[in-house]
Amino acid sequence: MKKFLIQDCGIYLNLANDLAAKGKNLVRYYTDYGSAFPSYREYATGDGPDKGGKTWGFEDIVKCDDFFDFIEESDCIGTFDCSKNDLIAYLRKLYPEKSIFGAGWMARLEDDRLMFKRFLEKAGLPVIPYTVVKGFDALRKYLKENPNKVVKTNIFRKDFESLVCKDYESVKQLLTNREPAFGPYADEMKFIVEDFVESVVEAGFDGFYTPDSGFQHFSYGIEFDKNFYLGRVGGELPAVLKKTLDVIDPYFAKKDYRGLISTEERIVSQDLAYFIDPCLRGAMPLGVLFGKYIKNWPEVMYQVGLNQPFDIECDHKYVAAMSLTTPNSTEFFTRIKFEEGHRDDFRLMMACQDKQGGYYSVKGLEAVVVACAAGDTPEEAVERLKATGEWVDAYGLENDELKSIDIDETIKKAATVGIIFD
Repeated sequence: MKKFLIQDCGIYLNLANDLAAKGKNLVRYYTDYGSAFPSYREYATGDGPDKGGKTWGFEDIVKCDDFFDFIEESDCIGTFDCSKNDLIAYLRKLYPEKSIFGAGWMARLEDDRLMFKRFLEKAGLPVIPYTVVKGFDALRKYLKENPNKVVKTNIFRKDFESLVCKDYESVKQLLTNREPAFGPYADEMKFIVEDFVESVVEAGFDGFYTPDSGFQHFSYGIEFDKNFYLGRVGGELPAVLKKTLDVIDPYFAKKDYRGLISTEERIVSQDLAYFIDPCLRGAMPLGVLFGKYIKNWPEVMYQVGLNQPFDIECDHKYVAAMSLTTPNSTEFFTRIKFEEGHRDDFRLMMACQDKQGGYYSVKGLEAVVVACAAGDTPEEAVERLKATGEWVDAYGLENDELKSIDIDETIKKAATVGIIFD
């Protein structure tokens, strides 16, 4: 039995739960609730019924109240998110012989988009032409004069997610709505305004990195409309994706990266791809599936954290995933019900259990479950995914999108730039 200690923001609950391997390993799960005015919501993810003694928590994990109490005795310490990776980097230095899993110092590249731009430029990778604009007034002026842009904020992405601006009038009200989030510093905020680049498809690598083993993919895949994911498990990595990884490899090795990583690339041709976003954590929605479809998931995480060789074992050729949402969950704890025998067709997001073992989404996030499926062909995986909509229910759950998934045209386009789903 190995002892795992997981620091999380709540989203990757099932990745931690799957480490337990139905009781074969001890998994302690911690979410930070140490704000100025702590709320139960901050603590709730992973909470569950008393199983007797000290073994209480969500399904197969133990919820812990203090992260630092268990560092010494744990065999593997890790995080699947970007937050707290300064702690991960510090623990690696403090315990060089221990398995420590996470992005470490490199996690900053995901949130600090200006830093990421400079990283791409230094590495010599193609960079979409961009300009930096300071403040909302200057942003409005720039967009009036320059249509067909993509606007991104730096670091504070919860307050201002990426905005595609075909023309100023179409985003005018959105800018007005988002400005109050920055209070008196609205005209101090930096925005990255990129040219809008047409691409054939957006695709990426999904897997792991260690300095000694380099990039090892679980899958490569396509994200549809920022939610539905279809991935090809194993196989030869497409050349256009491998080219990017070969360039950035030495930078990740230097920073001792040991963890999950996904790339998001705008593929223009077989010879040109723009690396637009690094996902230095478990990608959504795919990332939460690793514990279900990687048969040796606990061993993979443990070996990655040690920077030791590892193999990824999976019985499937294709995987598919989609987040299901309900607006009710942003304000209330929401009961989630599964058809008998179908709990394992879903990965829960931020969730807890009542005394009877019933499932609830923790308020604050629209996405409550990730539906998942696998198959030997893309079509088989997608058809199985569509069927999952009948097996879950929650107040206001929006699962109609599952029925409308259509992959044929995108797969054909992807093949023209070397992203092959055979």
